[in-house]
Amino acid sequence: MPLIPLTENDLSLGVPLPWDVLDSEGSVLFAKSQLIDSQPVLTQLLKLGLYRAAPEPANERLDVTGSGAAANEAQISSLAQVQLLPGDPVQLQTLHATHAERYQVRMVGLFAPISLLVTAPTVQGKLVFVKEGQQFLVRGFVGKDAVAYKTRVLKSNLAPFPYLHLAYPESVQSMRIRASARVPVDLVTAIATPVGQAAARLVDLSVGGARLVSPRAFAEKGHEVKISFRINPSGMEVYLTLNAVVRAVHREESAQNQTATGVEFVGLTDQERLYLTNMVYQNLLKDVL
Repeated sequence: MPLIPLTENDLSLGVPLPWDVLDSEGSVLFAKSQLIDSQPVLTQLLKLGLYRAAPEPANERLDVTGSGAAANEAQISSLAQVQLLPGDPVQLQTLHATHAERYQVRMVGLFAPISLLVTAPTVQGKLVFVKEGQQFLVRGFVGKDAVAYKTRVLKSNLAPFPYLHLAYPESVQSMRIRASARVPVDLVTAIATPVGQAAARLVDLSVGGARLVSPRAFAEKGHEVKISFRINPSGMEVYLTLNAVVRAVHREESAQNQTATGVEFVGLTDQERLYLTNMVYQNLLKDVL
């Protein structure tokens, strides 16, 4: 059952409760319409953590890819069907009405149907304080599928290394990522054209192609070029030189007045395709789609 943390502003002494007040395990401490009439008791309970049940419509769709909109194409399945593996990167997003923090962690393992284990989130090398009962939206990628599910923290442990026990989800939503899925990037790119060398900035990337901007056109539609750039999929720096065909060229009406060039990658090796896929999925996971 998803839980919403309560603050002192949510509770008033001597006023009937509008919902059941729960502890971090979902047990009822104060029933709906009951009164809390002791400030010291309320203060102590808030320190331990008070919650209420979050409404979950049966047709609720999660933001599977982190693109800012619910995915109507998402499919409902079980975590066992998804098969996230130890070492797979996943994203934890806090559930908050006005702002959400996002942390990159890795799967450690799972024990169905009780819990799944992930590394504890860090920011700039420092552990993030996570309360037991805190809710998260978890996102990850398995093959070509983006997956998402809601969960809450059962236990936070520091030994033998910092990790979290998360509640095992009853269901998981998944969505197939199209081969044309693009992510915004900002990469310095060297270009070899039939008439010489040029430079541009690669501003969005997919497994099938890219969009580049430059002060002036470096090729015409239909020209074959080679583009070289560095990417960092899964923490490993890779220098790629890819064959491409120019598919579109147009002058952008902006303050920079630059030329945008769309290219399609051709003749990719399996290794190059793997690097590009990892880079695209990694950026989708970071919620930059």
